[in-house]
Amino acid sequence: MIRLAEKQDFDQIKELWKYCFDDTTEFVNFFFDSCYNSDNTLVAAEGGRICSCLQLLPYSMNLRGKTVKVCYIVGVATWPEYRGLGLVRQLLKYADQAMRSRSIHLSILLPFKYDFYRKYGWEVCYDLLTYKNMEIPSRFEPICGKFEKVELPRDINKLSDCYRQYMKQFNGYIIRTEKNWAKTLRDIELDNGTGYTYIENGEVLGYILYIISSKNLIIKELAYKSPIAKKALLQLALSHIGQVDNVIRIAPISDMDYLKMADSRGKIEKQTFVMGRIHDVKEALSGLPYKGDAFVIKVNDDFGDNGKRYLIEQDREISYVTETSRNEDIVIDIRTLNQLLWGYLPPDNALLEGLLSCRNESAHNNLNLLFPKMCNYMTEEY
Repeated sequence: MIRLAEKQDFDQIKELWKYCFDDTTEFVNFFFDSCYNSDNTLVAAEGGRICSCLQLLPYSMNLRGKTVKVCYIVGVATWPEYRGLGLVRQLLKYADQAMRSRSIHLSILLPFKYDFYRKYGWEVCYDLLTYKNMEIPSRFEPICGKFEKVELPRDINKLSDCYRQYMKQFNGYIIRTEKNWAKTLRDIELDNGTGYTYIENGEVLGYILYIISSKNLIIKELAYKSPIAKKALLQLALSHIGQVDNVIRIAPISDMDYLKMADSRGKIEKQTFVMGRIHDVKEALSGLPYKGDAFVIKVNDDFGDNGKRYLIEQDREISYVTETSRNEDIVIDIRTLNQLLWGYLPPDNALLEGLLSCRNESAHNNLNLLFPKMCNYMTEEY
């Protein structure tokens, strides 16, 4: 039986999490104290036994300049004796319906295996760039400002301001609330990490969040308002050499610091990150900036309820979408449509790779107008 979790399920769900995930007791307690909500938890139950479960964490996201509600699917777990019975498939189907009923049209997840979720309609929508071994400069340049260790709640507004300004260049980022900030920083602390701000003339110009693990300093997040702030914060991280053997930086895919390296070969790595999915095509594609003509797409979605034809039009340069029986101009799978909406994949590339079919050049041009390429970035892992 698939249902929402009840109060008495709490201990079983927590025990299942402990069994399936390699998290510390401190983190598990933090998550279930701060993030868990039975109203956002789905379970597969047999009698009084919780066999499998997942959680839907609510967030707000900036997607193509529009604030949208999304669910981050986390904690997908099944006891070994119940694996292979299709319980996760049933949970994901129930989750799809639950999100639609709550007017949540999109979800994201960080998978244990990408192919597992592709068959249910999710697809990669985010990449990250990892500097595996940051180069140490021959000398550190003097800085004009100062560093302060991050403290809550004192620094919430300063961090939020810097984050908002930095994220303006990106798409698909989480709009952080005070609660989100508290979670982000507590997560860093639990990983033996900390954060610093860089301040000049009383203004926070940037911040860095990092963890130290196995003689590595790993920069999890770096945001800045100026190149000087970026350089200062990176110098702060690199000053740990000796205390650690290596400094690793996880950066947006658009970061260009590798061009400044003496030799970047073998020192940087592109990593696939978060997957995304559309749960309601009509609602998800409405309200986007669009200056093109009307056209019809046919969406193939074997798992969700989106396998229909949609007429896409614009009113005052904003898209609106209706279901239609008209012949389609474009045929597209839901996974490719996810990537187009997020801006991860340009329509030209999708056509070239055979990921969509298009009847005429006009419809293809309209698709390019609706889905220009974007640069996606987020650091949240749950």
